Amino acid sequence: MAAMAVSPVPAAPAPPPPMATASGLLALLTEPDPTLRSAALTRLLSCVDVLWHEVAESLPDLEAIAEDPDVDASSRRTAAAVASRVFFHLEEPAQALRLALEGGEENFDVVNDRRSAYVECLVSAAIDAYVRRR
Repeated sequence: MAAMAVSPVPAAPAPPPPMATASGLLALLTEPDPTLRSAALTRLLSCVDVLWHEVAESLPDLEAIAEDPDVDASSRRTAAAVASRVFFHLEEPAQALRLALEGGEENFDVVNDRRSAYVECLVSAAIDAYVRRR
């Protein structure tokens, strides 16, 4: 019986190393190129829970992007989601909730992520706001 040659299965690409600083991504928020800005926002969303203390300095920029009608809707929602996470870590649940709702369903999934501290805190903030208004 002849031995069959087995071709090696290509390895999956290694995940990017954890980011040590957000400064490079934060610098890209002021870039005029919307593709660079969008990529920076997406990367920031993936690391904001670790580097929120650095991202906090750029909250005005993130909120400006989230509210700018000239910026594409996806980037506005991602900027709002990043800012929401920062406000969560700053223990400002009302601001975090406002921006999470602006961030849209793809960034604030109450159903599938309901056990996370972030979602639990914002659901609690929403209930508190409802009770205050009644």
